[in-house]
Amino acid sequence: GGGTARFLPHDVFKTWGKIRKLGPYGLVVVDPPSYQKGSFIASRDYGKLVRRMPSLLEPGGRVLLCLNAPEMGTDFLTDLVEREAPELVFVERMRDSRGFEAVKDRERALKVLVYEMPPGAAAVVASA
Repeated sequence: GGGTARFLPHDVFKTWGKIRKLGPYGLVVVDPPSYQKGSFIASRDYGKLVRRMPSLLEPGGRVLLCLNAPEMGTDFLTDLVEREAPELVFVERMRDSRGFEAVKDRERALKVLVYEMPPGAAAVVASA
């Protein structure tokens, strides 16, 4: 990437074309609410976001998938990526941030997983 960071406060489902046109990106942070009635429900909608990530990333680009839903474990995200964006390669689960290290069960804490679009991988362009 060019080293420029931008925050795009868009509803990804309504402005997908604009978001894609501004890419590709070296880093995408996906941090939706786990449950926001009428807008986003992780169990229903997170897969739609994951499916679109390869078409946003430049080769070697990374995506941080965040999930702050105690009832959903790391396997929720890893299974989604395997099913919806198998070209992405798992890099790591980031350490728990301050305020979350006290949560005894790591699966109930904030989960931040890093995936990479391998250089040379062909992205399948996702539509709406």
